[in-house]
Amino acid sequence: MLGLGSILWLPGHAAQAGDAPLDVVKVFLLAGQSNMSGRAPSVDLPERYRVPPPKIQYDYACSFGAGDLMKPEDDPKAGGPPEPHRSQGWVALQAAPKHLSTPGEHFGPEIGFGHALTARWPGQNIAIIKHGRGATNLAEEWAPEATSGRQLYQDFLAQVRTALARFTARGITFEVCALVWSQGEADSTERQWAEAYERNLTAFFARVRRDLNLPGLPMLVALTGDGRNNPRMLFSAEVRRAQRAVVARDPHAALVTGDDLALLDHTHYDAAGQLTLGERLAEAYLKQASAK
Repeated sequence: MLGLGSILWLPGHAAQAGDAPLDVVKVFLLAGQSNMSGRAPSVDLPERYRVPPPKIQYDYACSFGAGDLMKPEDDPKAGGPPEPHRSQGWVALQAAPKHLSTPGEHFGPEIGFGHALTARWPGQNIAIIKHGRGATNLAEEWAPEATSGRQLYQDFLAQVRTALARFTARGITFEVCALVWSQGEADSTERQWAEAYERNLTAFFARVRRDLNLPGLPMLVALTGDGRNNPRMLFSAEVRRAQRAVVARDPHAALVTGDDLALLDHTHYDAAGQLTLGERLAEAYLKQASAK
């Protein structure tokens, strides 16, 4: 478990601007599959989002399905570092570089999310820790109890703990403010995965809170798309129902929809969509925090 002495947190309490000094780092955890990794091309990023907010630190890992665990020698034509691609520590909040399964620099909801928080909290130190792994399911690959296969939950948890340990080693105080979850498309492709999604998501959130010793950690859920453009997402309605049910029962959770946002293909949000989704997620957190 993380030491509570390094975390400013009251169980059941969401942090508000002004709860702590600006030098306390507010930490946000982002996790999910390809819409969390983000396929939005950086060339479509508006100019005002190209300058990283100076008070935000960003630690990420991302991959896109078929490219996961690839090495450069597996596909010499693809180019870029191996996958999953990792930032190897704190970097500025900006688009990720090209890696093996991407056509170029790309981003997810983190940029809109970070800029929206900075606009609300000028001068506030913020850290975003993101773990996005494309084409991965909650039923097996993100399952906290998994002992074989990708074991993404353990990978994500190790990344979070390593990142936070860097703060602790430097004597920096931080508070973990929320988890943002954008995942569900893969589970909508198999009936048994979709039918188990409500149970699995409930267990996933409980495990995150337990392992981080944060029983009231807010959970922000990006509603999975309806799959109207993806013939493989046959059971998206069941996954969406499950997400709504989990959030409805959880007093520390909020649901954000992107149903009206544009896609660049059959599943993934385009640049404008990712920026708007990130802004909506930030607004959902701030609204929840202000209500406490």
